[in-house]
Amino acid sequence: MKITIIGSGCPTCKALYDKVSKLKEDGKVKGEIEYVKDVNELIKRGIMGSPALLVDSKVVNVGMPSDNELLKLLKAKV
Repeated sequence: MKITIIGSGCPTCKALYDKVSKLKEDGKVKGEIEYVKDVNELIKRGIMGSPALLVDSKVVNVGMPSDNELLKLLKAKV
């Protein structure tokens, strides 16, 4: 599984990246994590907000999900 966070590099985007990294570190999710700090990527993909959370190149969430929701989103894709 490839998890991608796309955002501007703002504190919210960084916080989402940190949350996903912690879940991986704790063994709750597996896969490669990528953090893209290029707003043009959002525009190219037609995403109208940030941060965007993608799993295997598919948008699964835009914005900051709760911790429980984040885990559900990522576990559903395992």
